Amino acid sequence: MKVFTNKKMWEKMVMMLIIIILFQFSMPKQVRASDDDMPLGGKLLEPVLDLVVFLGDRNR
Repeated sequence: MKVFTNKKMWEKMVMMLIIIILFQFSMPKQVRASDDDMPLGGKLLEPVLDLVVFLGDRNR
């Protein structure tokens, strides 16, 4: 428990923690999102387009 009462050691530990946290945010993981199998607009636009097509076919 002397580690937590020693001020210099406490400051070093806090500084190392801050440095580690900063490096975590400065070097993010690369994410590759692809929507090759999705139509234009994705999942949310597909039902809207289906409705527009349905209304267009109905007037014939």
